[in-house]
Amino acid sequence: MKKAFYLLLSILITSGVCSCSDDTIGTSLTGNTVGIVADSSFTVSGNSVRNEVILTRTMTQLLGSINVENFGELKSDFVCQFLPATAIDTTGVTADMIESIRLIMRSPLGGYTGDSVMPMRTNVYQLDKQLSAPLNSQFSPEGYYSENSLIGSTSYTATYNGSPNLTHSTVEKGSYRTIVATLPKSLAVNIFNEFKNNPETFQSPAKFNEFFPGIYVSNSYGSGRITKIDKTFLLVNYKRHSKTTEGNDTIVRDSSSYATAAPEVITNNNITMKIADNIIEKVNQGEIILQAPLGYEARIHFPIDDIVHKFNSDLDRLKVINSLSFSIPVSTIPNEYNISVPQYILLVKTSEKDSFFANNKIPDNISSFYAAYNPTTKSYEFSGMRQFLLNAINSSAEEIADAADLTIIPVDVTSESSYDYYGSVVSTVTTISPAVSGPMICKLNLDKAKVKLVYSKKHN
Repeated sequence: MKKAFYLLLSILITSGVCSCSDDTIGTSLTGNTVGIVADSSFTVSGNSVRNEVILTRTMTQLLGSINVENFGELKSDFVCQFLPATAIDTTGVTADMIESIRLIMRSPLGGYTGDSVMPMRTNVYQLDKQLSAPLNSQFSPEGYYSENSLIGSTSYTATYNGSPNLTHSTVEKGSYRTIVATLPKSLAVNIFNEFKNNPETFQSPAKFNEFFPGIYVSNSYGSGRITKIDKTFLLVNYKRHSKTTEGNDTIVRDSSSYATAAPEVITNNNITMKIADNIIEKVNQGEIILQAPLGYEARIHFPIDDIVHKFNSDLDRLKVINSLSFSIPVSTIPNEYNISVPQYILLVKTSEKDSFFANNKIPDNISSFYAAYNPTTKSYEFSGMRQFLLNAINSSAEEIADAADLTIIPVDVTSESSYDYYGSVVSTVTTISPAVSGPMICKLNLDKAKVKLVYSKKHN
């Protein structure tokens, strides 16, 4: 009997014969006993919570300083280790043929917030001892470097890349700007000699970081811009002996990346944030603000207990949950640098928030969900919460209370694209991390949020 009911439901829903309403129970069909309930009478409450520290386990590096009305004062520098190249060109190359080494910090076009022409300066220090995980945004590099370990510095803007004569093919593609600091040639020579004499150093990140602990990059001059860096590597220029097509000996110039920042090693943004007084006042008046990379997250009471009660109080014996969705309208907060709404947010059980990031989890649509900002509707929309409700229906009162206590956090999302069996592109989320891709802020209008439960039922 139940199988026949589910089949009937499928046929009726697919053919679109059942009536549906946002706020009322759908009526039974003439001559049939199957109806649809669509209930959006639920309300959500919440408040902003100060977030003073985050795990910045991400490849994105932030560099610079801004002070913006309707946002606040944000400063960031970073430390990072390097993943070594698996092979270094030694054919026809000797240590004395190395000409230069430069630190390349690549930023996508438009990958900054603030004044594009403001001259700023950065210092690069070699670390004196190894970094150890985990690190967070409150990490201080004091004790890991000294003023004597300065190995490079450079001035830069967001409109001039400061990188003449770069030959590395991955740098200059017209879609990036680069911040380039020239480092002592002796560093490249040391890495080259280490590869020749102790190749096992390059067989693992841990061994390489014993040899070269990494760098600290600080903002030494200027304010008014935060730059997003998505790739950092050491580029070495050198000469090597070669032969022409006629077989004659010649010397050519070449370049190679000796090491790069990578997910396998530590990269950490050291961030300080002073929130603007008027934003604090908005929060004190009850407005719900999201702000990143540090600032505010939102803690909400999701009405899962009311939803379960509504579903269970429907006395029809056979019911099937179709969907549970949650949409949140968003308001922008005007500011001089057009700091925008977070592109993604994470909705997660408050009790599991810390472990979610500490264990590099991916949203499972059971206790954690993510949504992208929809600029057309100016909202975040969570549509896959069905399993969340199914779990709650069979939970204890304590478990339902835990499920109702949720936190909303701005996040950065990394995904990979692949092709399925039919040749269609499939996007798979690979990492979710607290947002550090740039400053961002918005207001959540929870008083206009919409929670919608849809289920089908067979009347007694």
